[in-house]
Amino acid sequence: SRMRFPRELVEEIRSRNDIVELIGSYVNLKRAGANYSGLCPYHSEKSPSFTVFPATQSFYCFGCGAGGTVIQFIMAKENLDFMESVKFLAQRSGMTLPERQTPAQSREMAIRRDKKERMLQMHKEGLLFSKKPLKVEQYSNS
Repeated sequence: SRMRFPRELVEEIRSRNDIVELIGSYVNLKRAGANYSGLCPYHSEKSPSFTVFPATQSFYCFGCGAGGTVIQFIMAKENLDFMESVKFLAQRSGMTLPERQTPAQSREMAIRRDKKERMLQMHKEGLLFSKKPLKVEQYSNS
């Protein structure tokens, strides 16, 4: 089973990697009003249609439609999947990630899974009992 990071952790990692600074290390960005623009790293172009939005910490290319957060940028630029991209950004900002569940956590999970399966089993057996026909008294209207 693959490890999933809690949303708060992903948000924390994103907030620690400023998008302008990050993309600026790959793309030559020029200030354009409140935003920054540059040549798109994903398709060849002569005039910059690649824009970085500091306010929303996102990017978008009006030429090829690529866009997203620092995570999507790294996924595409470094050819990584979501999880690898999150790890990459965590390391880049000096954060240490929980590599795997601790033995105690996986034991706890196993116990919970066990209990759940036992409950389901009991439930199934309970259903079998209730399927036995019940005697229904017949009342006649005499």
